[in-house]
Amino acid sequence: MLKNSIITFLTCALIYLPLLCFAGDREDGLEAFKKGDYKLALRFWTPLAESGDREIQYNLGVMYNDGRGVEKNIELAIKWLTMAAQQDDADAQFRLGKLYTNGKEIKEDLNLAESWLRKAALKNHGAACYYLAQFYSHGRGLKKDDTLALRWYYRGAENNNISSMYNLGYIHEMGQGVDKNLGEAFRWYDKAARKGAVDAQANLGRLYFNGQGTKQDKIMAYVWFKLAAMQNNENADKNARFTFNKLTKSDQQQAVALFEEYKKKFIK
Repeated sequence: MLKNSIITFLTCALIYLPLLCFAGDREDGLEAFKKGDYKLALRFWTPLAESGDREIQYNLGVMYNDGRGVEKNIELAIKWLTMAAQQDDADAQFRLGKLYTNGKEIKEDLNLAESWLRKAALKNHGAACYYLAQFYSHGRGLKKDDTLALRWYYRGAENNNISSMYNLGYIHEMGQGVDKNLGEAFRWYDKAARKGAVDAQANLGRLYFNGQGTKQDKIMAYVWFKLAAMQNNENADKNARFTFNKLTKSDQQQAVALFEEYKKKFIK
């Protein structure tokens, strides 16, 4: 993902342009980019990056990594992302960690991946926390440690990472490395579901239907099953139809009305 301070252009690609020094070059670079003159944009931005502008370094790294307006070039992507990461840019550190973890475009290096991910995670980068938790959970690049995995999942969830929220729900439902706690499972599934996580929505429907971790509520079960079904979860679709048929006519009407309300809020 790109930075938070962003401007939309053409094909909805985004680029971060904080209004610091060199504002003229930044704005001229943006105008060139919007017009499709990427060479001119790079002419404005490259000197800024070479002069040590961390945000521009990061964005050039993203451009070359994703092929946004330039020919995809992983070596240049690594160059600019590394320069930004060395200046403590958490997004650049996460991107590098992810690249070295996947090992698709560059040689896998789990030691280097863990190092960059940890730097970003310690800055409360939610996605980096999640990746680090996965390393501990699966014993990949680090010794397997369920306690540390749980700690980093919590930190990721606290920093708005949806995958961390879902995993916390699953871990507590299954009792995976912790005591089984359906109330805690419900709490985290609910948080992830409200952010659009399809599997969390389906699991939340199941907990409502069975009265696990919460009071049984088949109307709410239908609503969450139906939301997940709308996002192509086949089991949730079957469960939604089954649950609906278990409701009274009055409850069916209430369930449909509540579904329409929730659909506007929680379908991303």
